[in-house]
Amino acid sequence: MNYLVRTMLWVFVFLVPWENFIIIPGLGTGAKLWGLTTGAIGLFSVLFKGKLRYHLFLLAGLLFIVWGWTSLLWSIEPEQSLRRMFTYTGLWLMACLIYHYGTVEFLPSLFQAYVLGAWVAALATIQAYMHGAEVVYQRFAATGFDPNDLSFYLNLAIPFAAFLSFKSTARALKLVNFLYILIASIAVLLTASRSGALGLAIALLFVLYSFHVAKGKWRLAGSLLLAAIAGIILTWVPQTSLARIATIVSEIHGGTLNKRLNIWAAGSQVLAAHPILGVGAGTFRQAVEPILGKAWAPHNVFLSVAVEGGIPSLILWLAFMTLPFVGVLRLPGYERRLWLTIIIVLIISFLSLNFEWRKVSWLMLAFAAAYSAKVRNTCLYSPLLGESP
Repeated sequence: MNYLVRTMLWVFVFLVPWENFIIIPGLGTGAKLWGLTTGAIGLFSVLFKGKLRYHLFLLAGLLFIVWGWTSLLWSIEPEQSLRRMFTYTGLWLMACLIYHYGTVEFLPSLFQAYVLGAWVAALATIQAYMHGAEVVYQRFAATGFDPNDLSFYLNLAIPFAAFLSFKSTARALKLVNFLYILIASIAVLLTASRSGALGLAIALLFVLYSFHVAKGKWRLAGSLLLAAIAGIILTWVPQTSLARIATIVSEIHGGTLNKRLNIWAAGSQVLAAHPILGVGAGTFRQAVEPILGKAWAPHNVFLSVAVEGGIPSLILWLAFMTLPFVGVLRLPGYERRLWLTIIIVLIISFLSLNFEWRKVSWLMLAFAAAYSAKVRNTCLYSPLLGESP
C-alpha cells in the first residue's frame, strides 16, 4: 500500500505545475481528481495502519480550516465559502500525506517530479510564444494559465533543479535539471510578469550560489549557463516583455501596481468593518464589489485571508506558513539556503497573487516541513487506532 500511495503522490506532484492543461467539465482539473483519489487511498492506508506523522504546521493548518468552516455561519456568500473550504480541506489532506509519506529518500523524488512537471509548462509557454498565442498583449503562458501565476510555478522549480543537479547520481537527470534552469528562465521572461521576474532573480541567486560552492567543471558549466541566459535575454526574449518588466520600479514608486493598490485599499476598508469574523472564506471578490464596482481578486494572500476570516484567520495562516521553516534554519548551510530561497520566492507570490488556495503553495510548505523534520529526525507521531505493529 505504501508503494501505491507514494507512486500516486509522485504523479500528483508531477501534474501540479501543468494542472490547467487537463480540465474535465463539471469536475475540475485532472490534478484535482487525481489528488482526491490519492487522498482517499492515502487516508485509508493511514487509518489502516493506525499511526500518523504530524507537524505543528499541520495543526495550525487544521485550526485555520476549522475557523474557515465556521465562517459559513456568517459568510456573505455561503456557496462560495463552501467551495473554498472544500478546496482548503483537500489541500490540507494532501499536505498531511506528503508529510507522512515523505521520507528522506522519497522527498528528492517528489522534488524531481515537480521539476519534470514544470518542464512541461515551460516548454508549452515557449511553444505559445513561437505560435504567437498571446494571453494578453505580448505576454505568453501555457494553456489555461495566467502569466503571473505560471511564472511562480516555474520559479519554484528552479532551486530544486539546481539542488538536484548536484544530488542526483544519474547523468541524464543531472542534464535535465541543469537545462531546466535555462528553459524556465526563458519561459518566465516570456510571461512578462514583473513579480515573476523578481522571483526569478531570487531563484537564480541560489543557482549562482550552487555553482559558487561547486568544483571544477560544474563552475565552468554554471558560467556557461548564466552566459546563455544573458544571451537569450538580449536576443530572443521580446523587447516588449523586457520593457514591461523594467517598469517594476516606476510602478512601485508612482503607479498603482496594475490597480492592486486600489484593490488593497478596498480590502482594507472591508477588514476595518469586519476585523474579527471577516466576511467568509473565499468571498473577497464579493466583499469589495460594492466599493470598486467590480468583483476584483485580492492579489495578496495576507489581505485576502484577513478579509475573509478576520485577524484570527490571518494569525493561523501566518503560523501555518512559518512553522515549516523553523526547522529549516537548523539544516546544513546549502540545504538551508535552498529552503530560504523557496520561502522568499513564495512570499513574493503571496504579496502579489492569490496563492492561498493554490496547490503549489501548500505543496511547498509540506515539502519544507517534511524535509527539515526528516533530515533532523524530529517527526512527531500520533496513534490513531492503537499502536502499529
